[in-house]
Amino acid sequence: MIKLAAFDVDGTLRDRDHLPASTRSAVKRLKESGVIPVLCTGRSEYEIASLREELGMDWAITCNGSHIGYQGKTMFGTPFGKEKVVAWLQEAERSNHALLLYGSEFMYTNRANDPLFLRAREEIGFLEPRLLDLSGGTEALPEFYQSIIFCEELQEGLYTGGNAEEFYIHRWRPWAVDLNPRGMNKAIGLKKLLEHLTIAPEEAAAFGDGLNDMELLAAVGTGIAMGNAIEELKGVARHVTRSLHEDGIAYAVDTWILPG
Repeated sequence: MIKLAAFDVDGTLRDRDHLPASTRSAVKRLKESGVIPVLCTGRSEYEIASLREELGMDWAITCNGSHIGYQGKTMFGTPFGKEKVVAWLQEAERSNHALLLYGSEFMYTNRANDPLFLRAREEIGFLEPRLLDLSGGTEALPEFYQSIIFCEELQEGLYTGGNAEEFYIHRWRPWAVDLNPRGMNKAIGLKKLLEHLTIAPEEAAAFGDGLNDMELLAAVGTGIAMGNAIEELKGVARHVTRSLHEDGIAYAVDTWILPG
């Protein structure tokens, strides 16, 4: 019996601002059947708050597993060290790179209207970040759980120090990469939540479509890849449903989670 279903957001639950009516209905049926729906995304708590509220979800695993929130409030988190964040900001200033830094309540940037950020916002959508104020010094910085660095792959070493194993790295564009603290990914975040709720991995389902969903789908009893997912993800999934635009969430819920 499945007790919890975790959903990636972009390409799984929604496509930009398009959230299928069938998906809303499927999530409602899950809740009515006692299944806990959870958002599980690389985005920040701040960015997905309206979606979480629209779907009536309490839990969200964000920042690729580095932050877990209940009704928008931090329950568990693994932030970067503040000294590391300051070093990144200094490097970004030298190298003319833009950073996005994900806190628990807001997301921040070191430079306004960066061309690559604007390109990313056009392609996948972002809320407007706050311009980071460093006047209060290191201690005044909020906790940050994820950074997006707008740089080419050859420039990653400026931020990882050549020690890629010290981070969870998800490059989603040739010019943009997610960095999370070492050991973090969506599966680790979900594992922590399952332990908190005393739910076994075999009693959980997870939906995804991209590279940063690989560990997630492999970590649960019922991993479901969207029909529009990358082929690598379909290879680790227990099931492959229809695409987002073909009511894939509703089909999977009715076929493998709430059959009959």
